[in-house]
Amino acid sequence: MNENSSSKIQGSSSKGLINTAGLPSSYGDTKIVILPRDPLWFFAYWEVSSGVMDAMRTRIGVDTFKTSRWVLRVYDVTGVNFDGGNAHRFFDVSVEGAQSWYVNAGETNRSWCVDLGLVTADGTFILITRSNIIAMPRQGISSVNDEQWAILQVEFERLLKLSGVDKIGHTSFDVAKHMRERWEEIVSLSLPTSPVGASSWSSRGGAEQGTRPKGFWLKADTEVIVYGATEPDAKLTVQGQPVALRPDGTFTLRFYLPDGVQQYPIHAISSDGTMERDITFIVRRDTK
Repeated sequence: MNENSSSKIQGSSSKGLINTAGLPSSYGDTKIVILPRDPLWFFAYWEVSSGVMDAMRTRIGVDTFKTSRWVLRVYDVTGVNFDGGNAHRFFDVSVEGAQSWYVNAGETNRSWCVDLGLVTADGTFILITRSNIIAMPRQGISSVNDEQWAILQVEFERLLKLSGVDKIGHTSFDVAKHMRERWEEIVSLSLPTSPVGASSWSSRGGAEQGTRPKGFWLKADTEVIVYGATEPDAKLTVQGQPVALRPDGTFTLRFYLPDGVQQYPIHAISSDGTMERDITFIVRRDTK
């Protein structure tokens, strides 16, 4: 374990926080608790009972007690079963006179434990109490990429209905299969090599190879996004299907756009049923 006492990484005191009326200033305990705030900062608060303070003065002497510094010794305990001596590293934060502190950990995606204690004039650390262990919130986008995802069949059928499946003469299975095939085709062509399916493919035969076709290439597809707003308590349908409004009355829908003419009728009814409004979008796609 590499010592890095009196680190430049500093925190900020919260001893100026307003004490809530009716709550005691202390509970006669000796403890320290740490709580994560974000990927880089955590909050520590503590209490030392008068009995422990008196015992500490007796143990190290009144003069030594007066000249010692109160510190938080912050341990990086990521991936270890911490026993007080096997941390990856530690640093000290001076917290003289405070009862709570925001600590900047200096690194993200780590686990931490904190000792509250005294550092004497000769550099000796004297432990008073140890905190819980926390794993900080992860920084950045998850490295786990799910290649497949699914929704409930009822919801899937509703979305397919909104996409105009019933107007183009295809079954839900046909459209879903077509959309997936088109997407996989585009994705496969964006990679240097892309095996098709799980089968092994011949090194001969041109189209059977799992590599990108030679020469210049282009693939594209398109969708329609319908958005708008109405009274938050109104009832709204698009292509005859109910649409849930956001709290401010806005809505956004995304549709797969096949070749041909597609209609998107939007119908709104006031909450008392006395007023109605209609808007219809007519979109035509011709792929050449």
